[in-house]
Amino acid sequence: MNATAQAATVVLTHMATHGLPEPASLNLSCLVESETRIQVRAHDLTATAGVLLAWARTVPAVALHAWRAGASSVHLDVDTTLPGPSGDVKLTVFGGVAFDPDVFADLEPGQTVPVSLGQLTEWAGALGVAA
Repeated sequence: MNATAQAATVVLTHMATHGLPEPASLNLSCLVESETRIQVRAHDLTATAGVLLAWARTVPAVALHAWRAGASSVHLDVDTTLPGPSGDVKLTVFGGVAFDPDVFADLEPGQTVPVSLGQLTEWAGALGVAA
């Protein structure tokens, strides 16, 4: 099996094993190392945070970030790795939400800041997702 097929198998098996929702998009790159980007289907902050939290809870280690992509949008990212038969697959799961100055007051366009798991849990709270 080639590197692309292995990376896809690792990610899709992880999704199926953990009952994670169908993504809006799945992008694979295996030029130097296996990297995968998954865009979630949610669009508002509560739903996006809920899906990202579900992903974060299925892996042992994550880095969470908010990136203000422009004047009106913010991308929330979960970065992790999944072990595979030919090495780790780097994975970023992300979703875009509308910029809300009440939520992201200090986030300037182009700026990336870390987000805590507690903050992600708080944003997902309206879905009834437990901490």
